[in-house]
Amino acid sequence: MKYIFNKIKKVNQHIERYIDTKNNFLLKITIYFDILYSILRYGMNLDEYFQYKFFGKRHYEKKSFFVYRKRMLIVNKYNSFEDMKIFDEKPLFNQEFKEFVNRRWMNIKNNTFDEFVNFTESFREFIVKPSNGYYGLGVRKESINNEVNLRDLYKKLVEEEALIEEVVSQLDDIAEFNPSSVNTLRVVTMNQGQGRVEVTTANLRVGNGVDKCADNFHHGGIASLIDIETGIVKTTGIDKYLNTYVKHPISGKQIVGYAIPYWNKVKETVKEAALIKPTVGYVGWDVAIGKDGKIIIIEGNPKADPDVSQLPDGKGKWHLYKKFV
Repeated sequence: MKYIFNKIKKVNQHIERYIDTKNNFLLKITIYFDILYSILRYGMNLDEYFQYKFFGKRHYEKKSFFVYRKRMLIVNKYNSFEDMKIFDEKPLFNQEFKEFVNRRWMNIKNNTFDEFVNFTESFREFIVKPSNGYYGLGVRKESINNEVNLRDLYKKLVEEEALIEEVVSQLDDIAEFNPSSVNTLRVVTMNQGQGRVEVTTANLRVGNGVDKCADNFHHGGIASLIDIETGIVKTTGIDKYLNTYVKHPISGKQIVGYAIPYWNKVKETVKEAALIKPTVGYVGWDVAIGKDGKIIIIEGNPKADPDVSQLPDGKGKWHLYKKFV
């Protein structure tokens, strides 16, 4: 009963946020029926219904979206359940893709206190990540100064089973969007086997706030679509609340029309990375560009949410994946 009550409460909150019902009871009832029908007919989840503004959309528009059920079709066909664990556990990922990680890191539970101290002597700031976190949850930056008790910090990190990493030194031109965060690209690949890898979608993702060290879309970040061929940002930025931005709201740096540096090198790198584990064919790669132009893979997401590729232009991307099913 509590579960049902919470679901109804969530639906009402979404209706109030995304749809102006003007306290029209009949309209609310219509929306409830449309939600149920759309979930059954098109395979979306509740968040997708509101994110993609399905209420009022026509059938041909609804079926064009790459929604949860369709995504699971791709994941179940192309991604090995066992091998996806390599992507879900960050220490395993860094080890498997070490030639693409391009930064120092440490799986704290496997290292001694002295080794940790040596790491902090090299890096007075570092990133802390939960070993199996997602959506950027728990990611933070630690700074070492004279007031920090290293032994207490080490103990805390061991308890968290954390992965610690050198802070990415990103290209100045990309850092200008939001200097406090690592601003990345989300590049999705499909490995069809026999060495055939296709880049299906790509996004520029930038942070939006000085208190955020990551650019994650689900925690206030801004995403926009990149043209695959040219590497030029072709849409306005958008956040999870569906606010749109021609320029970054803090820095004022232009988003639309921005040309991604080293774009061809980015595509080559993710295609090479996609060949490392061909049993995981559908992957959304989070990529940073270093100061020296080095391509740095932050992580890979084997169940990558396509929201960042569909929200910026409001258009479904199922046509890019239908051929693989």
